Formats: sequence, structure tokens, C-alpha cells
Amino acid sequence: MAERKVRIGVVSLEHVHAPGLIGAFQKHPRAEVVAIAHENLDEAQRISEQFQIPRVYLSLETMLDKESLDAVLCCAANSKHASIAELVLAKGLPMMVEKPMSTTVDEARRMLLAVQKSDAILMVNYPSTWNPSMHKVKQLIDDGAIGQTVYFRWRAGHRGPLASLPPEQQAKSWWHQRLLGGGALLDFCCYGANISLWWFGQMPLSVIGVADKLAKPFGDAEDNAVIVARYPNAFAVLEASWSQGGSAPRSLIVVGTEGSLTIAQHEGQHGVLLARNGKEEFESSDPLPEHFQSGVDHFLSALLEGTPLHQTVSPEFNLGVQAILEAGMIAAKTGTAINPRLL
Repeated sequence: MAERKVRIGVVSLEHVHAPGLIGAFQKHPRAEVVAIAHENLDEAQRISEQFQIPRVYLSLETMLDKESLDAVLCCAANSKHASIAELVLAKGLPMMVEKPMSTTVDEARRMLLAVQKSDAILMVNYPSTWNPSMHKVKQLIDDGAIGQTVYFRWRAGHRGPLASLPPEQQAKSWWHQRLLGGGALLDFCCYGANISLWWFGQMPLSVIGVADKLAKPFGDAEDNAVIVARYPNAFAVLEASWSQGGSAPRSLIVVGTEGSLTIAQHEGQHGVLLARNGKEEFESSDPLPEHFQSGVDHFLSALLEGTPLHQTVSPEFNLGVQAILEAGMIAAKTGTAINPRLL
């Protein structure tokens, strides 16, 4: 007899990663997407036809009432994550949500409280966690390969999440509305905040930041941002751009007192370039376990096998990430350094 598949309900298609995640669940041998709840009926029906999803609803409440679900995938605007998590987790249903965890620290706390009340799983999907080179860097830092780490830089950039659309359509989207959790800072600096907190293992002492609209004339959310987090023994510079043409070389680098590390490839092999003593050597990444191949694999393994969530995708850890991001936003508005531990 075939094993019963995990029945997934999708709430919202507002995030651009929604189709990719739905497709990944549909391809997984242990899962099936059975319903979508989305306010735009035409868009929901188009996606349901594309991925052969049998039912569509206009609200999450109706989907939860009508469907027998095992878990929920949330791809809503950042500001909606908390209220959705409270509804879903109150039903005892596990939920996977796209990064970042939320828009504010208060919202993140609400989500963590909902987890604690329900004892259901909440996973914040960070694609960086499934990159074996990231784990290799962490190993080399912990092994002292570059001495004491003193500097970390992360940069992510492109032309914007909806750059292929006409300006008037981009302007209407949540991506460019601050109250809905839009903006390049939350979208891209979140990666650097998540990774630096993971690698350094403690919260920053203070955060400064700048954020503004440099190229997009619509909405009120920034299209470029830079956060500098002052960790006890290192600086972390987190850069985000929605107006970047082409790619930025060396978007990640870690510098220590004895050398530096960058993500690299050599003869088709992913790994890390270690520079020290005037020489460069390539360290290939070790293969990650089967349940670390993607967010979908990790989430389903937690549901089906009880494997623990990696710290970088856990709600407890991401409350700290949210504090770094909020400190950066406040610092950008006030021009003063903010202690994220006090938020």
C-alpha cells in the first residue's frame, strides 16, 4: 500500500517564490498540494491549473474549515505572516513561511507565542541554509582557519522582484509598500542578518543603517539599503539593492586575523576559497544530508521523521534576525545606532 501523502494547503500567492515552492511540494513523493487560498481568484485558478491543484478558496479561514490539511505553506506579504501563523498554528497545523519571519519584532513574537501555544512546527524558509558552501564556511570559521573573524560582508541585488512588469503594476504591489513589509532591506538584508547571526553565534551590540529609494519612483519602501551590525568582535555589512544591473562579484566574504573566506566554484565543484599566508586554496563543500537539500525536504522531514529544524530556520532564532532587521530600519530613520537586544 502506498504511503499517504502530506496534504498541503497554500495560503497566498503574493510572494514571487510561491510557484517554485508549490512545484517542489508537488514533485516530492511524500507530499501533495490540495488547495490554494488567495484573494485573486483568477491568479489562484491559473496556478491551480498549472500545478493540478484541485481546489481554490478566496480566504484562509474557508480553506481551513473545508479542507483536511496536514500542513500549510505561507507565501503572503511579510506583514501578514503573524496573523496567518496564529490561525494556522491554532489549528495544530505545521507551517512553512517564506523568509523573513515577519515585518516587525512584535509580529515575530506573536508567531513564536503561537508556536509555543500549539506545539506545532513553524519553519522560516531561508534558501541559504540549503547551500553546502555556507555550512563549509561555518566549519572553517569554527576550526579557526582564518583566526579571529573580524569582518563579514553580504550583498544581494537585482533589478527588483517585479522588474519585468510595467512601473504602474510594480507600484501597486506589496513589495513597494512599507506597511505591508515591502522593501529591499527586509527582502535581502535578512539573508546577511540570518547568516551572520548563525556564524557569529551571538546578537550584535548595535546596528546602524541607511535605506532609501534611489531608482524606483513609486511606493514608499526603499530600493537600496545597507546595515552595519557591530558584533562583539566583528563588523557585519549587509547590503541590499533592487536597482542593480548585472551581478556583484564576491557577494559574500569573511575576513579574519589570519585569512579570508569566499564562496567559490572550482571545476564545477561548489566550495570555499580560503586565502591565507599569501596563498589561495579551494576547500570543496561536503554534501549535506538528504533533508537539507531544500526547504521542502527539511520541512517534510521534520513532519514525517521528527528531525529537528536547523537553527537558522527556527522561529526562536529568527526572532533575533528580526531584531537585527528592525534595528536597521529604525537606525536608517533616526540616524542613530540601535541595540537590537532591546527591541
